[in-house]
Amino acid sequence: MSTTDHLHRRIAAATGIVMASVLLSRLLGLFREWTVAHQIGSNSITDAYYAAFTLPDFLNYLIAGGSLSVTFIPVFAMYVAEKNEDEGWRAFSTVMSVMGVVLVVLVSLAEIFAPQLVRLIAPGFDPAERQRVIFLTRIMLPAQICFYEGSILSAVQYAKGQFVVPSLAPIIYNLGIILGGILLAPRIGITGFAVGVLGGAFLGNFLLQIYGAHRAGAKFSPTFNVRHAGFWMFLKLSIPIMLALSLSFVDDWIIRAFGSYLRAGSITWLTWGKTLMRVPLGLVGQAIGVASFPILAQLYSEKKFDELNKILNSTFRALIFILIPISALTIAQSLPLTYLAFSHTKLRGPDLASTAAALAVFSIGMFAWGAQNIFARGFYSTRDTITPAVVGTLTTVLSLPLYWLLVKRLDYLGLALASTLGIIVYTVLLFVLLNKRTRNPDSLNVFLFFLKMSAASCVVGLLCYHLTNYLENFIAWQKLGGAVLLLTIVSTAGLLLLAAALKILRVPELDTYLRRAYSFATRS
Repeated sequence: MSTTDHLHRRIAAATGIVMASVLLSRLLGLFREWTVAHQIGSNSITDAYYAAFTLPDFLNYLIAGGSLSVTFIPVFAMYVAEKNEDEGWRAFSTVMSVMGVVLVVLVSLAEIFAPQLVRLIAPGFDPAERQRVIFLTRIMLPAQICFYEGSILSAVQYAKGQFVVPSLAPIIYNLGIILGGILLAPRIGITGFAVGVLGGAFLGNFLLQIYGAHRAGAKFSPTFNVRHAGFWMFLKLSIPIMLALSLSFVDDWIIRAFGSYLRAGSITWLTWGKTLMRVPLGLVGQAIGVASFPILAQLYSEKKFDELNKILNSTFRALIFILIPISALTIAQSLPLTYLAFSHTKLRGPDLASTAAALAVFSIGMFAWGAQNIFARGFYSTRDTITPAVVGTLTTVLSLPLYWLLVKRLDYLGLALASTLGIIVYTVLLFVLLNKRTRNPDSLNVFLFFLKMSAASCVVGLLCYHLTNYLENFIAWQKLGGAVLLLTIVSTAGLLLLAAALKILRVPELDTYLRRAYSFATRS
């Protein structure tokens, strides 16, 4: 077995672990939103709840907490490659200690100045709604300490090739929010969900990760040696992310800011539409990105650039092969999908139709949300966080007039469309620059594969859209059983049509992936 084949098997095994946890996490995330819809509905209260995530998320972003797995892993991988792991643990201890103190200070300041900050991030709310946002924000803010420390504890587990315990963090986090909603919301309303956010973060993202890091052999002792070379390398990689305003991170904040001026429920519809889109996206894009990144960082540290390109190409092809057809089928069946996801809640026809429309628009960019995850990690594996940061910031700044223009023309759907167009442009730029940086000889073939998959999926999606409209006349799709039946029939027909289209276009990956799937099924 060649080295590349061995690495593909390692990535496949890690991807399987992450995919299983991400699938469960995304389904729980969907059930989390269902619980909000069931307990509260869709109104100004839920808009305030979702807006309350903005300041905590920004704080986490400001100290690169959400990117620790891509900024610390290359540092640790460098020490492992140099056979100097003990020094890697010293860098780990310094980052944990120094940045932990910084975060405690920032959280304290955010608690004090929450009223002024909320006025900036949600300017369109009336005074009563703004007070609700401030109250919920203050409950959620301490969770960021758990997220940050948990992220670096997860990073060392990823670096050691251990994926199970970190993958449980979002599952427990979502369970915490669900239980908070079910147990507390009947008595204290939407506040119950905010309490669940704090509890889920503490248990899943902090306590459990302490156990996981200990199991991975982590060595921690409090130290504030800010002169440590590993700590400075970590800062060098993290600061561009801290200072950047990449659209992949700030899109939700922009949507909430503009959405605060729109009719009640707009932020909620957009949040739910994006959550539904993220179920397959997280299952494929996040799983492949998380699983492949430690190996990409290792290959770069070992200067195996040809193999790095092969891994990047194969992971992108796999992502496109899965996500683009799913995107087309999701757009074609957005309304029955939404009815299925939010059945037996307080939502009525207009709420469900608005959420379905948001889902359809967001799904156009599903492939880009998944691909940018891989391309950004391609840069990070080469210890370059500046390029994605600069490209992301420029894309965000140049997209702001587009958000403003489209929300004027298309109301809340304009925000979904601006988000989709922005992330596609950002992904294309990353693709071009990454292939130039790695001198990828197969970039043209990868692009042609993307065009073939897109063409086949667009035709199949259009046919499935008309089939869905036809079958809606005969199936009671507004009910749970009818929605399942309709989705099953149309999806099955869509997959068969796609297979035929790919055969006609002579896409060899179809046979390759089918053989792999058959081989995996027979081994299992």
